[in-house]
Parts: sequence; C-alpha cells; structure tokens
Amino acid sequence: MTERIDMKKGQVYEGIIESVEFPNKGRIYLPEEDRWVVVKNGVPGQKVRFSVNKIRKGKAEGRLLEVLEPSASEIPSACPHFGQCGGCTYQNLPYEEQLAMKNEQVKKMMDEAVDGEYIWEGIKPSPVRTEYRNKMEFAFGVSGDGGKALGLRERGSRNIVEVTGCLLQTPLTMRVLEAVRMLSNGAFHDLDGRFLVVREPNAGGCFVELIVGAGGGLEAGERFAEALRAEIPEVTGFALSERLAPSDVAYGERALYADGRLEERIGDVRLQMGHNAFFQVNTPAAELLYAEAARFAALGELPDPVLWDVYGGVGSIGLYMGRNARVVGIEEMPGAVRYARGNAKALGRKAYKVEQGDAKSVLGRLVKLGPKPDVVVVDPPRAGIDAKVAQQLAEAAPLRLIYVSCNPATLARDVARLAPAFRLKAARPVDLFPQTPHVETVALLERV
Repeated sequence: MTERIDMKKGQVYEGIIESVEFPNKGRIYLPEEDRWVVVKNGVPGQKVRFSVNKIRKGKAEGRLLEVLEPSASEIPSACPHFGQCGGCTYQNLPYEEQLAMKNEQVKKMMDEAVDGEYIWEGIKPSPVRTEYRNKMEFAFGVSGDGGKALGLRERGSRNIVEVTGCLLQTPLTMRVLEAVRMLSNGAFHDLDGRFLVVREPNAGGCFVELIVGAGGGLEAGERFAEALRAEIPEVTGFALSERLAPSDVAYGERALYADGRLEERIGDVRLQMGHNAFFQVNTPAAELLYAEAARFAALGELPDPVLWDVYGGVGSIGLYMGRNARVVGIEEMPGAVRYARGNAKALGRKAYKVEQGDAKSVLGRLVKLGPKPDVVVVDPPRAGIDAKVAQQLAEAAPLRLIYVSCNPATLARDVARLAPAFRLKAARPVDLFPQTPHVETVALLERV
C-alpha cells in the first residue's frame, strides 16, 4: 500500500482530466494522494501539468500549467489568442461535444436537486456559433510587458490581452476596439479609461460606451464621439460614463454624455433600452430561449391569464410571452422601468404594467393586493432567488412557475428550495454561449 503524501500549496503534479463539472471545473484523480483536484480551463481527456494553489476543508484546487497530451477529441482553435485570453475555453472542442458536456452538467445538477421524476428535454444548440455576441465589455489596464493596454483579461491574471481578433465578435466591433485604442493612446490619452462596452443589437446599429474615472465631462464626450465616428462611421450611438467605485464592473455610475438610441428585436417584439441595460448577449439563441419559456407557460390554455414577470428589465420576456395576458412586471432599476413602460406603450400593450422596486418588497405587496398570477416567470441574476422570494412565490401560488437561469448551480438550489410548493415538471438548457462554459436553462415548475 502506497503511503499518502501530504499535499501542499505550490506542489506540481500531472494527471488526466476525467470529467468537467459546471462551470469549467476539470476533475483529476491523484492515486498517490488518494484525492480529487479541481483544475480549470481544461477539457476531458487531456493530460496536464498543474500546481496546487488552494487547499481548503480537504478540497484541493490547481492552476493549469501545461497540456502534456491533448484529448482525442480536440481540434485546433481558429482564434490567435486562445489559451491566453480568458474569454473562451472550449474553442478546441467540436461544438457537438461542447453541447454534450453542458447537457450532462446541467442534468446532473438537476437530478441531484429533484426528488422524483421530471422531463429532461435536452440542450438546444445556438443557431450561431461565432460572431454572436451583441455586447462585449473590454477593459483598460496593463499588458504582460507593463504597457498601457485595452482588450480582454488574460486567463488567470489581471493583465490585458490586446486582442486583434475575436471569434465571438463581429469585424465591426473589432474595428471599434482598435479605433478606441488608437484614440486613447493619442489625442485622448488624458481620459482615465476603465472599460469600453460595444453593443451591436440584432435590430441594427452600433452603440459604444466609454467608461472613465473622474475627470471626464460633456465636452470630452462630444469630442470623443466626433473623433470615433470619423474613424468608424457605422457607430450610431455613443455614451461617456463615469465610474468612481473601485469594483471591477463595467457599469457607469452616471452618464456624462450620451447620444443615439439603442434598439433590439426579439421575435416580433421591438425594444428600446438604455445603453447600460441588461439583455441576452446572443439574440438568435435568446429567441429560442424565450420560445421555450412561452411554451412552458402555456398562457393560451388559460382564460384571461395573469403573468408576473419578476426581474423584468426592459420588459423583454414579459412582452414576448404575454401578448394576450395581463402582465405585471417587477423591476428595481428606474431606467429599465421607464423603458419597459415605453416599450409596452409602443407595442400597444395596455394590459402591461410595471411595479418598480426590489423583488421582495414588490412581491410582498402583490401577494396581498393582487392580481393573483396564473403564471410567474423569473429571470434572476446569477445569484438566483433568495429564501424570502421563494417563500413569496409559494404564497402567490401560481399554476406554473417558469424559471430562466444563467447559472444552473443556483437554479438547482432554488428548485430544491421551492420544492415544498412546486415540483419540477420539465427542464431544457439553451446554449446562448458557444465556445464558453456558460449556458442558459429554462425550467417549468408546477404548483403542488
């Protein structure tokens, strides 16, 4: 019997990635240690060398140093930055294998969360696999050699990779990136650039937001917009925003300058939104996601149905699903509420209204005052819903609860949390994020 050696941080090992759990957690078994180690950024079947960087409560994590032997299913990546840039992980896997891996990951989590049978409908592929992102956030910082840079984060580092091509972006976005890089290193070097956000909605146009630290203003915004449009005439909107908070979030706390409109189209629903509004980044795949949510909701089977749209944003899901329903949207951000109301008015949806406030406070009021919902759809942030919201949804007691999730781990947790009042009837992942570990899932829960 081999004597077990105590594992320490910094030690280097070799092993084979036997499986990958969500999100991007490769599992390697070390027989000499008799333990499993989680190593990110690998694919099943690879033999890798890694260093241990965390040991906590008996669990070990490692950092990938080198791929010693490729997986039998690996393919060459077409991206010149793959492996260095942290944006993609699975460009070296055929798309069918990416889908199979995500399908297995989500089903495993749902199976572990559910006590009983449900219908597993299988993952739905994205209609587009490259150049699909309608929004990308680039960061300002320093490159590996210490120079000023604008691009994407290096894998496992705070350094910036100055990407010159990206398979997830259109050529127009890459031209905008290069133009802003040139302007920031030239006439506008004094602007304290933090982030660059480029949006190319399915409805057309290109909206650019430059997020800076303190020191920008109206005049700087006007000059930058003019200079950028001189380089890229396809830019239809521009905003200069200020962010003073130190957190690494590409969100401007206030707009110093803005012009142009941002519109999106999902199916036959046209939406206007603010330049910093949330929207699904893969519009063609989002249409599939919304169609699955509408199918699960089955509002057409109900007489005069009432739909609650929790975390409703600018109204996209509620307006898509609730064509023939009375819809109550719930949204915290004042700007999104204004756009949701405007979008409903433009579409002639007189039976659509929005309640402004956080989910807990608005749900508490609606549960008492009504109207009682027949169906509720929730599309929460990655953190999912909290215990109070779960309790309020149980008190509302809709016939059906449609849960749209960008994080299957918190979806599985919340399905278990909702189990006393609802049971899982069906679930289906939809791949909105080809080449990456991420996936959306829509689940149908029925009232017990």
